[in-house]
Amino acid sequence: MATVKKSGKYGGKVTAKATKGKAVIRCQVKKGKKTVTLKCNVTVKKKESTAKPKASAPAANVPSAPATVPAASLAPSTAPTAPGPTPDLTSNSILKRYTGIFNYMGSSLNYNGWRGNQDLQDAKTLAFVKEHFNSFTLEDEMKPDTVLGGAWGATLISRDEAEALGYVIPESYTDSNVPRLNFETLDKVLEAAHKNGLKMRAHTLMWHQQTPAWFFAGNYRNGKNATPEVMDGRLEFYVRTVMKHMMDKEKALTGVSGSIIYAWDVVNEYVHRDNQPSSKSWADVYGDMGLAPSYVKKAFELAYDMLKQYGVQDKVVLFNNDYDTYFCADEIVALVNFINEGEEAKICGGIGMQTHVDIGRPTLDEYGVALDKFLATGLEVQITEMDVTINYDFEGETFQYKNKGQTNEDQAAFVGDLMRLIVKKHKDRNTVVNPKGVTGVTIWGLVDAMSWRKEMTPLLFGNSINEPKPSFYA
Repeated sequence: MATVKKSGKYGGKVTAKATKGKAVIRCQVKKGKKTVTLKCNVTVKKKESTAKPKASAPAANVPSAPATVPAASLAPSTAPTAPGPTPDLTSNSILKRYTGIFNYMGSSLNYNGWRGNQDLQDAKTLAFVKEHFNSFTLEDEMKPDTVLGGAWGATLISRDEAEALGYVIPESYTDSNVPRLNFETLDKVLEAAHKNGLKMRAHTLMWHQQTPAWFFAGNYRNGKNATPEVMDGRLEFYVRTVMKHMMDKEKALTGVSGSIIYAWDVVNEYVHRDNQPSSKSWADVYGDMGLAPSYVKKAFELAYDMLKQYGVQDKVVLFNNDYDTYFCADEIVALVNFINEGEEAKICGGIGMQTHVDIGRPTLDEYGVALDKFLATGLEVQITEMDVTINYDFEGETFQYKNKGQTNEDQAAFVGDLMRLIVKKHKDRNTVVNPKGVTGVTIWGLVDAMSWRKEMTPLLFGNSINEPKPSFYA
């Protein structure tokens, strides 16, 4: 019914040999020492017209993979870019595909990424981002380690100098000096977001990782831990000062606070607070407080009070963000219930499901059960850090690449099923219990080559934004 003529290194031209019918085309691709067989089902239809059909609008219902996939996308993502025209991605916009379903479709981006990726400074990358996304999350540049100046030591200034810089020095703050905060990059990030019409998730105010050990030390210098009372003051100083600076910058750019940042990850990965026991963190000062951590609740109270001061509490949402939530959903629910207990409002208004998953872990059923539990809380849910690995050795707990013979097509099948599941759960939810449902999905990165898990090729594009993988179409 059809023949294939090779074109380029990975491409090919399919020619019909009959007026209609079906054919199966197979090819073999070398991936390391393993040969992978790829299959493409071809349907030949009777030619009806030579006129070009009008482009149709993206379907508003559950997304599905297209009937055909460009032959070049069947190549392994680690292969060199095949010669030929740039793929037409504008007719396959992720953002347009999910318009009317989710409020936000996002990616993680960098301004000065440590891998050399300067997404928010590169015009070509920004054009691509605006076509497919309306939101972004900074990968590392808003984490405490960066804002506080890094692990090598504090740059301390006087309280008078800090107040002159606009820092909030609360009555609870008892240290004689104040760490200088790095806002230069964040200012440029907000400027880029405003210029390009992008919204931002602020990630993150509190985390037991990527927070310098000196922040928890007495006088910011010696090896002894600060007391809980001292840390209460530092927590208030940090939350209020960072939020004030960002909301003031928004107002300077747009005339209105809360106009760029629509969500804050106040606390990141608290349920997994013991996954780096050698790193000094909040638990070293306060002790392990289980699912009733007073300092986490305090962080949300402070953050919500800042939203109220700027009058944006009804449009900016505070999130608890965590990973592997499908294995600890009940703990996440208990934590957010504790945070909101006795408060004037649901100060924790959202649950972030990071969704760093593998095609074999978790199962779709496990993921769906957790999402149902989160939607049942009535809180907004966002998929905050999605990537989907293949050939990942999670069974042996080495957490690195292991050749299992899994392919880009295997990844695409899982990605398609996962997105259809999320859409279905969002649409089928009890809207009386949860009016907002799932409000956003963020893919954790643009291309495999720049991913933090690049060996396991977890993203929708290979070495560049011109190399869409089958998962992009799925």
